[in-house]
Amino acid sequence: MGSPEENILNLLKERQIPHEVLEHPPVYTNAAMAEALGVALGETVKNIMLETSEGEIILVVLPGDQRFDAKRLSTKAETKRVSFAKPDKVKEFAGCEVGCVPPFGHVKSVRVFLDPALLAKGQVYFNPASHTRSVRLAAADLPKLGAMIQF
Repeated sequence: MGSPEENILNLLKERQIPHEVLEHPPVYTNAAMAEALGVALGETVKNIMLETSEGEIILVVLPGDQRFDAKRLSTKAETKRVSFAKPDKVKEFAGCEVGCVPPFGHVKSVRVFLDPALLAKGQVYFNPASHTRSVRLAAADLPKLGAMIQF
């Protein structure tokens, strides 16, 4: 098993998902990624690891210019509340630090909740567990890369 980034890129190749890997200076936010790539913030993929009140780590995937609806997400995840996962939990489950969590290809299994608004986009960009690379692919291909629950 390679690094999380290698695993993500291998999965894209295995599933024959057309994509492009773009190099850029280190970025730690969706706004910085959008600026570095010269794209709209809404075309970036925001991936946020959360912890449920029961201690389950989950991931919410949404357009970079959106905030997630914690109440709606909690209902869909069947939990009382969600809170941001601590950096050590993010590293344990995603295999990378906060700021470059990918929408799939995590080192430990997590339930992924996808905002359907993201699927309406054409091309989207996400960090593949790296602060210095982004992957561009068709938004419609995201669900082909892992089980994603729309909420």
